[in-house]
Amino acid sequence: MKKAATGFVLCMLVTGFFVVSGAMADGSWKLPMAQKEKIIEQNILERHNILGLYPSQVKVPLDGGPVDNTTLGIGNLAHSVCWTANYLAGASYRYAFLKKSGAPEWEVVKAKTRADDLFEEVYRCQLVTGVRGLQARGYAIGHGESYEERWHSQTRDEWHQGAGEYKNLRWRGDPSHHNYSDSVHGLAQYYDLAAEGVQKQRCREAIDALVSWWVDNDLKIYKLDRSRRPVPILGFTDGKTLNTRIMMAIAGAKVAYHATGKEKFNAVYQKLIDQFSVRGLKQFKCEKGFDDSEHVFCHLENLFRIEKDPELLAAYRVVADALWAHHKESAQSLFTYIYISCVPDTPEREKVLKDAMFRLQTWPTDMMLRPTMNSLRSDLKQPYPTYLCRWDNEYIWKGNLLGLDGWPSRTVTRLVVPAEDPMVIYAIDEGGDLYQSRDGAATAAGWRYIGQGLSSPVRAVDAGHRVRMVFAACDDGFYISPTGGHTWQRLPVPADGGRPVDIRVDLNNPYVLYAITDKGVYQSRDFGEEYVGRSWQALSDGLPPGSQMSFHLAMGNPGRIYAVVDGVFFTRRIDQGQWQRGGSLSYGGLAQPYPWITVDPTDPNHAVCGVWTSYLGGKSLLRKTTDGGLNWSHDIQKWWQEESSYQQMQKLMAVLMSGRINQPVIYPSDPSVMFSAGDRKGVLISTDGGRRWRGSNKGMDIPVANSVMAPRNTD
Repeated sequence: MKKAATGFVLCMLVTGFFVVSGAMADGSWKLPMAQKEKIIEQNILERHNILGLYPSQVKVPLDGGPVDNTTLGIGNLAHSVCWTANYLAGASYRYAFLKKSGAPEWEVVKAKTRADDLFEEVYRCQLVTGVRGLQARGYAIGHGESYEERWHSQTRDEWHQGAGEYKNLRWRGDPSHHNYSDSVHGLAQYYDLAAEGVQKQRCREAIDALVSWWVDNDLKIYKLDRSRRPVPILGFTDGKTLNTRIMMAIAGAKVAYHATGKEKFNAVYQKLIDQFSVRGLKQFKCEKGFDDSEHVFCHLENLFRIEKDPELLAAYRVVADALWAHHKESAQSLFTYIYISCVPDTPEREKVLKDAMFRLQTWPTDMMLRPTMNSLRSDLKQPYPTYLCRWDNEYIWKGNLLGLDGWPSRTVTRLVVPAEDPMVIYAIDEGGDLYQSRDGAATAAGWRYIGQGLSSPVRAVDAGHRVRMVFAACDDGFYISPTGGHTWQRLPVPADGGRPVDIRVDLNNPYVLYAITDKGVYQSRDFGEEYVGRSWQALSDGLPPGSQMSFHLAMGNPGRIYAVVDGVFFTRRIDQGQWQRGGSLSYGGLAQPYPWITVDPTDPNHAVCGVWTSYLGGKSLLRKTTDGGLNWSHDIQKWWQEESSYQQMQKLMAVLMSGRINQPVIYPSDPSVMFSAGDRKGVLISTDGGRRWRGSNKGMDIPVANSVMAPRNTD
């Protein structure tokens, strides 16, 4: 039991903290657990520390500088009280274990001081609101708007300035039942295992106020603004079936009665016991999810210590067994140690304790958030060591450690290079964030976010002839920055009710822009640099109406516009106003068209499109035009006229290629060479105009490409 107890302390301390990564190259996981605990603890004190409160995710500057824990900073403060409460539980166990095992006095005192400090931070989340029992989710230092308020988040109105002596803190409201659950769990551990003297009295008051907030309010958690809908502590229930959420409420009421002796808490406890038929419980149904399981496992650890009624302990054993049946193969050290402490005679004891120790022994200390894609590695077999496990988010310590893939980086969807300097790169990702690199993307620190001042996600970007000229198509309109992204101005593109799709700079005239929506194409008039994008004319007039339209710009001298109206191609030269009807994008029921059209950067009359069919495992077909879209290869319309259905299918099968082709690009110096992303590892390469493809991933740390770009102005 000594080894198990030591492991549990480390598990509580290690697993609750940091956002973590994939494979660790530094070998930090090999360090002894006691040494790793000290490293992690130091990292917490240096980075995850807002006056002692623990924010699980923080933004670490690329230069390694200090974390900004003020209202100007960014971190996951909305769950800080949860993680700090769990941290408190682990610190309380550490103190109790060191004291019982006869550790040196200085070490015991240090552990006691740490537990006392963490209690104050959990309690402060109540005191900062100025309303007894109302608990903040977390807080930042200072005044002014927080990150959620700056981002126009749905929870922006849940931020408030602290009350009384805490007026220099800005706190996040809207507490959930999980916030209250984690806090009462941590406070109960501290009350029984570490609190002494005045601190025990303060902890009793903290528990009393916390649980009274919902016990005195008809089992509801009200917000600061009581007119807003409260959170029912029992959630959705049929009023008779015991579930994980009701177990959290039962545990909260029991802890409050245990600490205060107040009959109102015992009355709620007994009422829930009777209402949900806990006595004599024979079966407990629960989901396999990790979140509620973590809460209930932790509460069971408290209940098994403080409940003395054998009938109720037998019922709680049924709950523990049901949770364990779902999670005994999850390799979750926290769950393992709690279950073994409650049910020490389990037949799986030796195996699961060994697995739990393996998890802790292979835990890394470098926990920066990085993409983790184990499914790409054929050499890996389960169970993975912890340093190779997926780390999606802050909840992983109560999640599935054996999952293949975790958090992936957001895919870059557009990348452009200004003509003036190929070391400057502008890139946007699928989340709509815009970045600039000044060192040719050589280093992570060379990138900086330049989307400040834009009120909606960026969907397309282009660069002008000077590095400082940047143009963006956003969800709410088109923008220009003549200052390299430091400031932005909205362009007066005519409002056609369409969604902005793309913005492009003319190849031959840096003072002419093209703005594309899903309803039209517009060209700016050239009045010099100071008036770039200030006056516009429509280029899409004259097309027939359609329910679905898309436009594709082909630069050149002269350039060309491709339009697809309800599956039919139309094309026109930019310098001519007449649209011509071309071929059809539709392939009937045989295949579905891809949403892209790729244009040869050296020849606006040469373009390719594609279709996809799920037949025979998934296949693709590229179609080509060399006359500006009037005629396309593999024309299904001609097949219908000339061939039977069987011949159509035979002809289609003869030209299909395996796998997907996602937005290919044509190599500027050789139009027979194409690059693409697909469903195979690496970048797909064709040297015969798209008829045959091979994959290439040599040198790629993550050998899967979601998008491939070949920006002009650089090789």
